[in-house]
Amino acid sequence: MTPSRAEELSRKAADERRHCRDWLLPFMEEGRPRVATKAELCVVAMRELGVSKSSFDFAWIDAIERTGRHDWYLPIRPKGPAN
Repeated sequence: MTPSRAEELSRKAADERRHCRDWLLPFMEEGRPRVATKAELCVVAMRELGVSKSSFDFAWIDAIERTGRHDWYLPIRPKGPAN
């Protein structure tokens, strides 16, 4: 039996989220400093992986929960001279 259009789209979205999550995991390894903001990583993921922003957002949460790096939920300080 062939899958319906909705089933195909659902599978494609799930594959996108998994692929993006797997791409994010090395960035979030324990002891590794944050080198980019969520927005910066999202732009790269959308360009390099071809994922949607929605897939990235789901992958972001999944990667944080899998690694236990809840500090990634918090924004990082902007780069620049100290005030």
